[in-house]
Amino acid sequence: MNSRELVKAAIEFQGPDRIPYSPWIDMPRFRRDRSAEDAEIVEQLMTEAPQDWIELWPAPIKEWRSVDGPRVDEWGVTWNDNYAVAHPLEDGWELMDEHPFPDPHSSGRFAHIQAELEGNEDKYRLGTVWCTLFERMWMLRSMGNLLRDQYRNRDQFVRLRDRILRFDMGVLEEWLRIGVDGVFFSDDWGTQDGLLINPTVWRELYKPCYEKLFGMVHEGGAHVWLHSCGDIMEIIPDLIDIGLDVLNPIQSRAMDVDELGRRFGGELCFFGGLDVQMTVPHGRPEDIDREVQHLVQVFGRYNGGYIGGTSHTILPDAPVENIKAVFEAFERHCGRP
Repeated sequence: MNSRELVKAAIEFQGPDRIPYSPWIDMPRFRRDRSAEDAEIVEQLMTEAPQDWIELWPAPIKEWRSVDGPRVDEWGVTWNDNYAVAHPLEDGWELMDEHPFPDPHSSGRFAHIQAELEGNEDKYRLGTVWCTLFERMWMLRSMGNLLRDQYRNRDQFVRLRDRILRFDMGVLEEWLRIGVDGVFFSDDWGTQDGLLINPTVWRELYKPCYEKLFGMVHEGGAHVWLHSCGDIMEIIPDLIDIGLDVLNPIQSRAMDVDELGRRFGGELCFFGGLDVQMTVPHGRPEDIDREVQHLVQVFGRYNGGYIGGTSHTILPDAPVENIKAVFEAFERHCGRP
């Protein structure tokens, strides 16, 4: 199997020759906060690991940045580092009528993709629709406003939701025209101990939108991937019901890995799970090895069904010897043909 066939086989429970894996590391922060020697070691580890898929990102069409200051993205949201600090619709719904929403089909948004695909024909091609719905909405309205809008301003809430849904559907049309193998959505719905909103409200206001997006992906012959942090156990059956194929990142400090395996193993492919909150930064190499082995045993025993990875991004607080242990553990327990 080449890499593309391998990932497809893992997702479809078709007996991959080995388990694909990809730990996530925040290399820009690692280079900033750690020594050049440490950064070089980690980059070498990443280079030597299997590269089974290529993540493809649409280009933002218009951004503004001041010198050493915040940036304003194409949606009009102001960012300081990785934090949204100003929201263009937070002062009133009347602002939405004049707000310039981006065009998913803008010239240049996907112009670079063909060059990225060249030379990667044997890799699984994963398009992204990041900050899919809920995250994009709160970035525009602010989190507090949006959580109240679901109850107090339902009509306006739905109008904003549907504007963003139309943008997402346009981006999906472009990915399916390009011919990706999967589409990676993202919306963080979980806290450490449950959902951010009532699951009944989620099913009423958000599930139909995901169902429409997931249906488009499947009609285009691709897989549906979703990144959603925290404890989302209550809505996993709903996500399976509307066609989710791959769930990431499996935050093991928020959801019980064994319960996930018992309830959903064999019908959903899990991606991730190695704990970056405690095990990777504060554990021992043998703890990392034991945890990776357990993840493989729980999720990977269904003739597929597991893609190795971390519960989120490895940050610079992790010792280099532990990062080495991460790659060694995935290599040991996921194997190569």
